[in-house]
Amino acid sequence: MGRQNELDDLGKKLNNSDQVAITAVSGMGGIGKTALAQQYVRTAKEQYPGGRWYFKVKEQNLATLLVSAVKTKFDWQLPDGITDGAAQAKWCYDRWCETFPGPRLLLLDDVQAYGDVKDCLPVDQTSFRVLMTSRQRFGRPVDRLDLGVLPLDEAMDLLTRLMDDGDRVRRQQTEAEALCKWVGRLPLGVELIARYLALHPNVSFAKLLERLERKRLDAKAMRTLPEEIAYEYSIEAAFELSWQDLTPGTKTLMGLLAVFAAAPIPQGLIEGALPEWDEEDLEDGLDGELVRRNLLQGDNDGSYQLHQLIREFTVSKLETELSDQTSTLQKGVAVAVTNFASAIEPMVRKYDLPKVGLGLPHMALVATGLNHVLADDDNPGWVFTGLARFYQSQSLWPEAERWYKGRLEMTEERFGFDHPDTATSLNNLAGLYESMGRYSEAEPLYARSLEISEAQLGPDHPSTATSLNNLAGLYESMGRYSEAEPLYARSLEIREAQLGPDHPSTAISLHNFAYFYGQMERYGDAEKMFVRAVTIAQTVLGQDHPHTKIFFKNFVGLLQKVIETNQTQQLSDHPLTQSILKNLLSNDSEQ
Repeated sequence: MGRQNELDDLGKKLNNSDQVAITAVSGMGGIGKTALAQQYVRTAKEQYPGGRWYFKVKEQNLATLLVSAVKTKFDWQLPDGITDGAAQAKWCYDRWCETFPGPRLLLLDDVQAYGDVKDCLPVDQTSFRVLMTSRQRFGRPVDRLDLGVLPLDEAMDLLTRLMDDGDRVRRQQTEAEALCKWVGRLPLGVELIARYLALHPNVSFAKLLERLERKRLDAKAMRTLPEEIAYEYSIEAAFELSWQDLTPGTKTLMGLLAVFAAAPIPQGLIEGALPEWDEEDLEDGLDGELVRRNLLQGDNDGSYQLHQLIREFTVSKLETELSDQTSTLQKGVAVAVTNFASAIEPMVRKYDLPKVGLGLPHMALVATGLNHVLADDDNPGWVFTGLARFYQSQSLWPEAERWYKGRLEMTEERFGFDHPDTATSLNNLAGLYESMGRYSEAEPLYARSLEISEAQLGPDHPSTATSLNNLAGLYESMGRYSEAEPLYARSLEIREAQLGPDHPSTAISLHNFAYFYGQMERYGDAEKMFVRAVTIAQTVLGQDHPHTKIFFKNFVGLLQKVIETNQTQQLSDHPLTQSILKNLLSNDSEQ
């Protein structure tokens, strides 16, 4: 069904050569390699008047197959003394050419390794075309055609044709599409569910989908091969053939990939989950084994993805053959994803969105399904925060709220209602509400966070200073200046005493306090604190640090406002202030 573009490509690859053309149709089990090759043989019959020979190679010797076939079909007797396999194959090809003139096609189905057939392929015969199918991806001299899953519309067409009941499909269009997606648009998967539904007319598509979600590959629709089907293996049996060829280390790697979400997996996350693995060994496992065997799909962005059904198959291995490794693999994934989440900035920059976006499904998986494997000191709240930061940066407020609330629920349940981690969760959710202008909801959360910090960490702890600063900022936004000022002052006092007068956190307090004084038009007080904040940032963080740029920008904004209101008498003669003033006044005069 469909595949016309692939058929056209296959024909071009086989015929655009003045030598023996060797083309392989490559893909995972159940993708339709043999069906495509056989369809090509049928449609291109007239192009090969010299004949089309088909062999199911699998693990059999090609020379032996050739000799047996020509003896049975044509009664050709191999001369005595030809014992070498390559020589036997050449004798068969020579007789073929002598007896049947014209272009000829040799189809070798299910080739396990190119080395298994290489020495027995036709040589120096320009009229030969060799077509192979394989689960592996061969390199040169093979011209490969990689076969992918069906587009959704072709999968639906295949489902409809095999069921021979278009009305039934149309009535349950949404569920039918969901079924095709569940089997990953794999032709064998679509055929199995189509034939199962045709055999059970009273089973709704929704009911079958529910069974698949519950029983996975153990569902009868996935395990039973109807008599009408040409494929010799069930999905699980087809995958098992490839699985048995893997080394123990590669099986472990595949198990790890199945722990991740059913989505593209950035290579950095895979590396982070296997910190003890050598870089080259990991590359060999990913590209040299799994991608080459069509068990894994690599993408140009450096990510990898298991097909939906291969992931289902491997998950079952985590419960059986790999069960002694499962907890270790889960912990590796959870830690790697948590570390990824902890590096997400409070506001995700535009050029970081694609990278962070790739991590979203894996962060969600760890937050909802693997958080329990993280130890308390693994910072289990970071995956929630990372998700919320991404969505908040996109102004997707409901999603951001969902994950900040999720973090609060997790910390309350895991650590208790009065734990410092719970205070952090309260601060995060309150900050979101403040950004949304939901001040009345933010205030009690900030207040409770401050109460926890003071009680559990002490009134002079840096975390208490953070809570004070956040609550002060809220009061400032609400215009409650008389309540904000003492909180800003106390936050600054704690940071200066506990962290030092030149600490970056002290600079943040100075900046926030300065901005507050600017809002109140207390320009002299604001200027003194801006000078200190900018000086600390330039010295400790550097000129190009985001905080330095923000502090300087806001200081310039304050001085512009001072000039506009003719309040320069409030300013000091500090060199930084005077330098900025001079530049501002010079720009004004030029304009």
